[in-house]
Parts: sequence; structure tokens; C-alpha cells
Amino acid sequence: MKPLTRSLVRHAHAIAREVGARAVLLYADVVEDDEEIFTLIQDVDFRVILVTRRANFCSPPGWSDLCEIVRVPDLKMTRAGQIKIAVLVAAAEGFIKPNERIVCTTGIDGSGRIDTILVLEMGTEIELLAGQAAEPLPEGVTPAVFERILTLASELGLEGREGRPVGTLFVLGDSDNVLSQSRQLVINPFHGYPECERNILDPRLEETIKEFSAIDGAFIVRGDGVLLSAGRYLTAAARPEEPLSQGLGTRHEAAAAITVTTNAVALCISQSTGTVSIFRGGRLMTDIQKPRSHGADGL
Repeated sequence: MKPLTRSLVRHAHAIAREVGARAVLLYADVVEDDEEIFTLIQDVDFRVILVTRRANFCSPPGWSDLCEIVRVPDLKMTRAGQIKIAVLVAAAEGFIKPNERIVCTTGIDGSGRIDTILVLEMGTEIELLAGQAAEPLPEGVTPAVFERILTLASELGLEGREGRPVGTLFVLGDSDNVLSQSRQLVINPFHGYPECERNILDPRLEETIKEFSAIDGAFIVRGDGVLLSAGRYLTAAARPEEPLSQGLGTRHEAAAAITVTTNAVALCISQSTGTVSIFRGGRLMTDIQKPRSHGADGL
């Protein structure tokens, strides 16, 4: 095990105890060997949230009470992107609550070592995450559906579609209100199919969704994952209380507006930058930027 990794994780544990943090979030895939991860957990003897891309990764035997697993998209991300996605998924799963404090540890993707410690206040407006990040899901939206859309949006933002950049929008939850404040731009490609054949959790639909991402308009997704529509034009006339940052366009404005007048969450992909912006209650909850290049990384 790299000495820096062991040292920083031990320091993260000491900081967590000193500041009264709820948990230590550890980006497990940065560490090269699972046995090393288990050793680190035993060293700190503290509640740990392990973040991984691997579907078959499990917590150490006997540590189920003090160790939760958060699975994130299998994509190259900056340190900030790693933390943002991990915290959103952990909050969606109920592992992190509003007003809690957590200590995050991560490192450069593929480096094999932990090199960063960050303390997050979940109920406070900060640079990385707005306060709503502690409660990202509207009523009736299941964590698995949110995580699936977050994965699809992140993949589209990073990879585009067939080598071309893609800009699109997913609106999740409060579907009746969202539909009443929108209209079709094109014939709805999901109309008429049984619900069991148009659920976003079905991996067979991944290519279909990515193909339809080139259509103007938004995907409307019910809280249980059923795709209600694609190519939907949002007509909500409300304006967010706080103006959007410069550089965000009409798609972002529509995403913010629909979350003012409904209890939905909107995930917007910028065609120009690949950034995934997440809106709730008319405010930008967080954004996830893709790495500047395959060899670059930053906080």
C-alpha cells in the first residue's frame, strides 16, 4: 500500500472524529487492491462509504453495519466529479442526511493512491454542492432510477453519440405536472408500448435512449423509471429566484423553470461542454464536468 494513501486515510479518520462527521467517504477504485481497502477500513474503525464502479464489489466480511457501498458510473472523472456523483448517489440511497458532515477522500483517476481530503457540510451552500444535494430525489422517485439517469447523462456528456457532442434533458418525477406544462415537438417514440418495455432501468433500452438524445426536447421519466416521452418541449413560464450562471443556455433555463413549478429533478447535458447540470427547486444543485483531456485531472 502506498504510504500516502495510508497516511491520508488515517488523517481523514482523525478529522472525521474531531469535526463530528457522520462518515468517511472513500473512493475505493483509486486503491489498487481490495485487501488494502479492507486494511484501511480496519485501521480507521469508523463508518465508511466506499465508492466504486464495480458491480461485484462487496464490503469486507463482518463490516456491513459500518460500511455502505455506493456505485457510480464507469467513467473517467475529475476528483470533483467523483465526489459530486458519489455524494448525490449516497444521498439518494439515504446514506447521507441533510445537515450532516462527511469527510471525502479521493485521488487522480487511475493513479492508485488517495491524495485528497475534503470536508463537506451537506446542509450548507458551498462551491461543490448546493444545499438541495442532501435531498436530491422528489417524492416517488426511486434511487435506482435517479442513478440510472445520472449514469446515462454522464456517459452522453463525456462520450456524446457516435463521436458527436450531444445536448439533451431528462426530467424525472412529478410526471403529471410536467406533462401538463409541456408539449410534443415530434411524435412521441415511446407512445403505445407497454410500460414493461420502456423502463429506463432496462439495459436493452440504453442504445435507444442515446439515439433519441439527438432529438430536440426533453425525456420525461416517471419516478419508477417508465419513459413517458421524448422530444418534449417544456412550456413552464416560471423563472428561478436566482439567475443562472453566464454561459448556460435555453435548455438550462427550461430545466430550471420546470423544477420551479413542479416537484421534479432535471438533468441537463450541455452540447458545447459535456457538463451535466442537475436542477431542483429552480436552482442548480450541482454540475459534473468532464475531464479536459484523457490525461488531465483537477479538483
